[in-house]
Amino acid sequence: MQNALELRMGAGTRITLRQLELFCAAADHGSFARAAEAMYVTSNAVSLAVGELEASLDAHLCVRHRARGITLTPAGLQLRERAGELLRDANELQHSIGDSDGEGILRGPVAIGCYSTLAATVLPSLMQGFEERHPEVDLSIVDGTMKDLLPRLRAGELDVIIAYRINMPGDISEALLYETSVHVLLPAAHPLAANESVSLDDLREDRLILLDIPPSGDHTLDMLTRAGVQPEIAHRTPNFELVRSLVGRGFGYSLLIQKPSIDVSYEGRRVVAKPIFPELSAEAAVIIWPRQMRLTDRARALVDFAVETVHIQQWRPAQQENLAE
Repeated sequence: MQNALELRMGAGTRITLRQLELFCAAADHGSFARAAEAMYVTSNAVSLAVGELEASLDAHLCVRHRARGITLTPAGLQLRERAGELLRDANELQHSIGDSDGEGILRGPVAIGCYSTLAATVLPSLMQGFEERHPEVDLSIVDGTMKDLLPRLRAGELDVIIAYRINMPGDISEALLYETSVHVLLPAAHPLAANESVSLDDLREDRLILLDIPPSGDHTLDMLTRAGVQPEIAHRTPNFELVRSLVGRGFGYSLLIQKPSIDVSYEGRRVVAKPIFPELSAEAAVIIWPRQMRLTDRARALVDFAVETVHIQQWRPAQQENLAE
């Protein structure tokens, strides 16, 4: 069976990395104009590069829609995937040539994605420690939901993602950072705030402040359903700090995995994190990358450093004192 893309190139035909860069930009942005803006060139330059690729490959790569951008053909989809691999390899080659000065010093970029509720408590110490150990590596960070981050990881825009092992796809490799469990967050004045642990049965009359950011929201409700609890949801929000502020104001309780090292909301109102008994759900924070993609030496060094250090800074519900203090 033939591939959708057949390379029928003449002896004098050459494909350049720049043509592939501009084609990938057009494919990702859905139009020549938006790709041109992102790549700081003219629309004509993008259009010319795509046309030259089509001529070199003797393949129709995209359908042009007047005022509506472009859509990729099957050949274009295949080229986008293969071109991405070529560009990543070329970028790595460029950095690897100067990767070491004979003393094994790592140089070049590493792009980290991080699930948003983990970012504030994981990334600062990780970045500071890694930059001290590898000062020539250029770290960049993106935080968001897994729905936003996973496509960027698969497209090669991110080297790794730090997230919880919740509904993780099967084409991912991972390294464990630390294990924890869900805890309950209560206002300081709550009658159960002085208890060593809290039973969900004791919260049946309380209302839930739901952290509703994928996949946390559905995961929380699934856990409660399995525990036989049908909560009354007072408020839903994807904002982690708003959840803590609403709890601090006494609007209800919340179930969370991550905990800052301070026990006050942005408003300065005290909140109390307590273990749940019996334990509701064991969770794991992991650092992930595409299984089919080889990590660069820089990214591998970051993975190793994260495994070595991230767990030291993290609070666990069974602890009565924060390790970071």
